[in-house]
Amino acid sequence: MDEGQTSGWLEVDLTKPESFNAVALVEPVGRSDDYPKSRIRNYRFQHWDGGRWITLAGGETPAPTTIHRIPRVKSRRVRLLLEPIDGMPHIADIGVYDEPDQEALR
Repeated sequence: MDEGQTSGWLEVDLTKPESFNAVALVEPVGRSDDYPKSRIRNYRFQHWDGGRWITLAGGETPAPTTIHRIPRVKSRRVRLLLEPIDGMPHIADIGVYDEPDQEALR
């Protein structure tokens, strides 16, 4: 986001529809002196279903690494919407994963 913006989003284009059941957000908290705590007030992960954006998961100020397990969906596009607290937030990584089902691991 540009300095001074009060909200924004990042989009991941997977180039083709992919199945996934986990999304992750990594914020670089503590990696520099000027970033001692989260700058995110709230956030939402969404996926594009071909006609509209559907919310998958979200919350308020995240931990430096936040992972959400979600019901498996298939989509080409995933986005992360952000509302900052103070200062421009930085994102170190966004993850979109297709994890094995728990039953398959037993």
